[in-house]
Amino acid sequence: MPPRPAAPHHWLAPPADLERDQEHIYWLGDFRFPVSITGVLAAGKSAIAKERIEATRDQWEARGTQVHLALELAATSGDFHADHHPNCWPYLDWIEPLLGHAIWQQVEVIASEFPLYALDHHGGLSIAGTFDLAWQQPGTVSPLHGGPLRTLVDLKTQANPKAGAYDTTPQLGGYLTLAAHHGLVFDQAATLWCRPGKTQLTTHAIETCLDAWSLAVHHYLNSS
Repeated sequence: MPPRPAAPHHWLAPPADLERDQEHIYWLGDFRFPVSITGVLAAGKSAIAKERIEATRDQWEARGTQVHLALELAATSGDFHADHHPNCWPYLDWIEPLLGHAIWQQVEVIASEFPLYALDHHGGLSIAGTFDLAWQQPGTVSPLHGGPLRTLVDLKTQANPKAGAYDTTPQLGGYLTLAAHHGLVFDQAATLWCRPGKTQLTTHAIETCLDAWSLAVHHYLNSS
């Protein structure tokens, strides 16, 4: 079964008026955000790593866009399957294991492609970003907010089925921090590792993500 959306009243409401243009620059009315979460994290990469990312952009960008789109459609329609597309989706080796993962039988999706921002965050830095997904677990009770346990989720695609995981906690910590600015509380974070033939789920403690994000922001501010 693909992802199941929760009842409409359980869906999280994104902050009003935040927009993102085709260049992935965020705007709040006439205010242009100087940096996104992705931009903060890029400051911590070496020159060699940045060159490698750009050199392989034609490989990972199209794949990531298509797989993220498939997940968004599945999460928001409730009955989407990869083979519903009349011309058939590309990257089915990634999409089918993702939408067929066992986690979708245990959770309900409460947010998809969710934009967030914070003004004057960390030493006056204004920042924005969009997380991929959030879900809740029916039948559970959160000690933090009283509703079902909530997880904020980031989706990563990799070309090699044997590729190793890398550290996603700084990015997740950024989303969690921005969410807290809008009163949105999560019980844990998770990464969906989407590789050809297999999708794996890794969970992360909130404190670990927040600490990693704080370090990333500190590095960004000191390198600017």
